[in-house]
Amino acid sequence: MRKILSIVFLVIPLLFFTYACGEETQATEAPRIEQIAPAVRNAVEKAKTAVETATSKVAEAVKVTEEPVVEAVEPVETEVVVAVAPVVMAASHEEGAQLFKQNCAACHAGGGNLVAANKTLKKEALEKYDMYSKEAIVYQVTNGKNAMPAFGKRLSSEQIESLAGYVLAQADKGW
Repeated sequence: MRKILSIVFLVIPLLFFTYACGEETQATEAPRIEQIAPAVRNAVEKAKTAVETATSKVAEAVKVTEEPVVEAVEPVETEVVVAVAPVVMAASHEEGAQLFKQNCAACHAGGGNLVAANKTLKKEALEKYDMYSKEAIVYQVTNGKNAMPAFGKRLSSEQIESLAGYVLAQADKGW
């Protein structure tokens, strides 16, 4: 009787997971970063323009004074990094959250684990099982393990990277 119950408790979550991730996940292609964050392109273009402007100003200053002007370049570089980085991180976080919702939440809702209760996605468990790194999470999501299916053929490597980053960020926040 125990064996039958064990099998039932393993099969039901897997059927639920397969149903939740089945046709919708395979039929819809995840949006590309250009679709998610058009602001990234605008920020990159503004950064290029700012760098070109600063470069031409420095070149003009060097011609006139024949002394390099370093101060004019540094604030522009700092401004570019600040303007682009948050947009890229936000887009990646949103993509990771969406991918998690579509592919992982059926078994790992709230960072838990319906199949193996002690192997959650919480920071303590990830550290305990040597999974608290982006590389380890990417490997397991790509190849699967035990009851967890492999997503390497279903998701692109960029999507899996984004998903792994999301899992680590959520683990750090405590889910």
